[in-house]
Amino acid sequence: MKILLMMLMAAVPAGAAEVVVMQEAPLLQLMAERDKACQPVSIGGQNFLATVNFDEDWESWLTLKPAGGGLGAGAWKEANLAQGAVYRHDGLEINIKESGDVITLATAAGDKAEISSAGLFDKLYNDSMKFTFGGAVTYAVFRNVAPLSEDEGTVTLRRSPEGQYFYSVTRDAQIVQEPRWLLAVNGVLYGLRAPGASLQFVSKEIEGYKPFLQPERAR
Repeated sequence: MKILLMMLMAAVPAGAAEVVVMQEAPLLQLMAERDKACQPVSIGGQNFLATVNFDEDWESWLTLKPAGGGLGAGAWKEANLAQGAVYRHDGLEINIKESGDVITLATAAGDKAEISSAGLFDKLYNDSMKFTFGGAVTYAVFRNVAPLSEDEGTVTLRRSPEGQYFYSVTRDAQIVQEPRWLLAVNGVLYGLRAPGASLQFVSKEIEGYKPFLQPERAR
């Protein structure tokens, strides 16, 4: 269930201030950098990259793909991995199962590798682009491809002082025309916009708002 941390208190009045672009990053560059935030995994003499992607309902999916690129990626909803799954690539069959925080990959030959689910989020946060809004909230920002629909978008992932992660998924189609405002700090809105080939980090001064964060999901 998505968590609404603080409610937006008023509508944007007519004649509000213009949107200011603080920084932008090419979408293709962000996608190319996505592999840096993946966890390398070796099993059965083959190398893979493991990470998490999110569907339209913000559910997390384990994604496994060949480290060298090319076809052959697999994706499984993390909530279903306790029941087990099978990944086949280039003659190798890998049984995947999650218990607690540990995702185990095993072959019939006895090869085994373990991935920490929490570690995948740590990798995403530590090795993705960071942006701080209003000097108050820092997000890791990375590209997302929904496993079933293949809709592209952006995930903003923040870490609380207690070390808990909160994330929000923004589809590209949501922010072509207008920004999606993520938070308000000291009378300024901060959010994302993607009117073309770049992701823009934008702000807008406004009156009538109390501090807020958009709905998020806790990890």
